[in-house]
Amino acid sequence: MKRLVTCGVVALIGVLGGPGVARAQVYPERMSIAVKARAVSDAARAYQRRSRDDDREEQIERTTKVIKLGSDGALTLGNIAGDITVAGGSGSDARIEIVKTARGRTLEDAKELLALVPVEVTERSGRAEVRTRYPSGEDQRRNNRRNINVSVAYTVTAPGGTRLSVDSISGSIRISDIKGDLNANSISGDVRISGAGRIGTAKSISGSVEISETQTDGTVAGSSVSGDVLFRRVTARRLDGGSVSGSIKIEDVQCERVTAQTTSGDTWFAGTLARSGRYELKSFSGEVRVQLAGNTGFEVDANSFSGEVRTDLPITTRGNTSPNRRGRRTTLSGTYGDGAAVLDLTTFSGSIVISKR
Repeated sequence: MKRLVTCGVVALIGVLGGPGVARAQVYPERMSIAVKARAVSDAARAYQRRSRDDDREEQIERTTKVIKLGSDGALTLGNIAGDITVAGGSGSDARIEIVKTARGRTLEDAKELLALVPVEVTERSGRAEVRTRYPSGEDQRRNNRRNINVSVAYTVTAPGGTRLSVDSISGSIRISDIKGDLNANSISGDVRISGAGRIGTAKSISGSVEISETQTDGTVAGSSVSGDVLFRRVTARRLDGGSVSGSIKIEDVQCERVTAQTTSGDTWFAGTLARSGRYELKSFSGEVRVQLAGNTGFEVDANSFSGEVRTDLPITTRGNTSPNRRGRRTTLSGTYGDGAAVLDLTTFSGSIVISKR
């Protein structure tokens, strides 16, 4: 997670200006993850709204690229400002619709800005790389430009077996029905993936991450620094979720091992436990809630430092689970049914609730 934040800050320094980036550049070793995330988020928002009062005229350029990838080719797409949407399709070609939007003081000014932000497409045998290129600071000075108010949106239809890598600085990413190896990262924007096959990374610094309707025999992982993380109807051997400032929600998954941890937010699991499955749900400053369907038994160890542990299930307890001086039970260890699965639940400042769905 720290590496993602640091890389995001470095990327923004080369593109954006403003106090948020300046702080990240001057004091990187003193900044916590949360402070870095705020710096990146502030800089990205400043980039999107720069000179908005002056840039009132708009010009739009639409182009379409068709790339021969093959049924299991590799596509890399990198963007600075603008949303990216990728959907799996049939055939062996990838179709990329590119919409560039420029805003300037006049229509002519906006038209000139379009030419300053090219989209570079590099094709090799079964591989393609698509990049949005913004002028460097030196190029901006040479063209007497202080701000380049241009966003680029991509809508891609690619073969379902494509190996896909997508990165965005300021924009959301939506990917559906891609079964090849998949990596998606955004600095300031949501990441939403559905119908995937193999997910390597799904990360955002300032945005939510949602993974749904996905089946794989490996690991599915999603994380955010400042945003919620949601897994819904995921089948995998292992599931990992993490957030610094956001909640984690896990619903109707089929996994042998589930790990979810957040610093400032709630952790919530709803669904059926796998026999012999292990579920580690943790929060530092938030509630841990488990809503169980089905009849799978489990062993549970639940601990809250300053909250309460509650359950309406008939758990056979072991050890000391007596209420504290304020009448609250802060620990619970015991067995429900045959104890086939394991629940490891921890929060520092929050309650733990185990109930039937």
